[in-house]
Amino acid sequence: MAESNKYYGIAKDIAEELKVYELKYFREDKPVPFCGLYIYPATMHDYEAFSNCSSCLTLNKNEDPMGIRMSQLDYLVSKTQIQGEEGSLWSYKIQKLFEIIFHIKNGLKCKKCGRVLAYDSPEFLNFIETAKKAETTDDISQLLKCPDCEGNEFLEMIKILKDAKTNKYSLIIDGHTINKKDYDRLRQIVLFQNYPEYRDDSWVDAAVKQDYDERMRIKHNQNKLGASVERKMVCLSIATNYTFEQIYNMSIRKFMMALNIVDDLINYKIMKTATMSGFVSLPKGQTIEHWIYKEEKDMYGDSYKSKDELDSQVSSL
Repeated sequence: MAESNKYYGIAKDIAEELKVYELKYFREDKPVPFCGLYIYPATMHDYEAFSNCSSCLTLNKNEDPMGIRMSQLDYLVSKTQIQGEEGSLWSYKIQKLFEIIFHIKNGLKCKKCGRVLAYDSPEFLNFIETAKKAETTDDISQLLKCPDCEGNEFLEMIKILKDAKTNKYSLIIDGHTINKKDYDRLRQIVLFQNYPEYRDDSWVDAAVKQDYDERMRIKHNQNKLGASVERKMVCLSIATNYTFEQIYNMSIRKFMMALNIVDDLINYKIMKTATMSGFVSLPKGQTIEHWIYKEEKDMYGDSYKSKDELDSQVSSL
């Protein structure tokens, strides 16, 4: 199998940017400067929330005939406009995702002192109750006062803005604008920052993706193996000297890498001991894969083989 390119299918300028970020930010879990903000790596505290919201980033507009002519950002926003529970769910996912990666709370920010009144905070909820009871035709937003400085001018922390002329969308995060090109960068930065094994597959033929997903489903059902996030965390703690507090504060990226490496190390030790003792013999030319030095595999691993590989396997039978 030819050496894979982890950034294959991604726009060249974004791929070059990711290569720099890989060395400068990702491997040290440093926040990435972005449009006046910082993109922080998600930690294990937010594992479930981040995993559920990451569909905002992996959403593939080209799989929907309605989305082909849209930008990724416009297509994502269009999901929030679906009537009913589905639209509300997409709105929640966008809000939660940005809270995690930008280390902010969705709410109103006082322009005078910078205090943020989160929409789920007691102060804001009390304001809503007061506003409901107020019998006035005045703008009820004037009733809201900052508890720290008494200021009454606020900025929305997370806002979706539509251009009246172009009908295109942009995001306003803590006063900083993210346009459609910025969002294309954001998607890839966040996914590669948090998932070390992530590969963009938006360019892959839909039939191939569907076939692969079905193969994985059948394989999963055959193995009937699984482990909750909690169990994985306990296993990593037992196998290493990490405390639970350290694991919860660990980035998702480092947790995934650590868990996989511990598993590789245990398997390597077992196979090494078995072969050296003579209980197990390897086929001619085959060696035990080292737990540190790993072969770079294709996006779909060994699920598909080339004609030459198949011919070689058949001739060895």
